[in-house]
Amino acid sequence: MIRSMAPKLIDSFKARIPLRRTADPEEIANVILFLLSDLSSYITGETIVVDGGLTS
Repeated sequence: MIRSMAPKLIDSFKARIPLRRTADPEEIANVILFLLSDLSSYITGETIVVDGGLTS
């Protein structure tokens, strides 16, 4: 979605992210894979924010 936005809007969005970039699809997928794996078997009822530290 973000790649279809105007470049100026994308730059202003990235300026609010401490990492100064948007996520790669693989970075989001890795969180999903973790949650689907046995490594997350003791996690319940959590919100996991994957936003690079986005500020309001």
